[in-house]
Amino acid sequence: MIDDRYRVKISAFEGPLDLLLHLVRVREIEIRDLELAEITGEYLEMLRFLEEIDLELASEFLEVAGSLVRLKAQALLPSPSAAADAEALAAEAEALLEQLVGHHVTRMAAQDLRARETKVASVWFRGESEPSGVTAEQTEVVEADLFSLVAAFRGLLQDLDSPSLFSISADEYPVTERVEFLRSELHDGSPIPFSNLFAKGDPRGKLIATLLALLELIRSGEARAFQEVMGGKIMIFPVEIVEQIQ
Repeated sequence: MIDDRYRVKISAFEGPLDLLLHLVRVREIEIRDLELAEITGEYLEMLRFLEEIDLELASEFLEVAGSLVRLKAQALLPSPSAAADAEALAAEAEALLEQLVGHHVTRMAAQDLRARETKVASVWFRGESEPSGVTAEQTEVVEADLFSLVAAFRGLLQDLDSPSLFSISADEYPVTERVEFLRSELHDGSPIPFSNLFAKGDPRGKLIATLLALLELIRSGEARAFQEVMGGKIMIFPVEIVEQIQ
């Protein structure tokens, strides 16, 4: 465990339905086309990784995991003699999908209210200001959610070829110190590429502490993360830049 005095609760950001939505977006399919049993492995794998990097899971994540495991078991080992169980599981899957659709609608409505805020991010992703009187090529930019950040971090760990062991001293890389480091990095008011926050050769404990520090700044409203579509480049913005357009 890294910095035992500091633990990030996922529930302060997003819940299990948001993780399911993330997996839907990665697959680029409609929610109604999602086979819940097929994403069980990916869902459980993400939960394991979240625990490894010291993110605290709410009980709701495990409840959804239990539903997915039951659906997966039914898909792999259907039992004709257990028709009632199959019907119950089908109803459970339908109810979960209904929740997912409703949650997606709610999130889209919230995103529409904040749509203007992505315009300034689009300018930065293009790398230059839009010329006067000229329509520049538009870049589709969305706010990066927790699971997009975690997925990007996971990919960075693989690219950085860091040691696989997580046994790091609790006092070696305090998250509070990494919070101050990130504040100093964002102090000049310019956004920073997410990947630039994690240096090749840094111990894995330091990398994880940096991610937790970033999540704390996002949770406290000091920073915002924007991303080019799903799986694209992520930029971390000081909140002051975003507030300029409000």
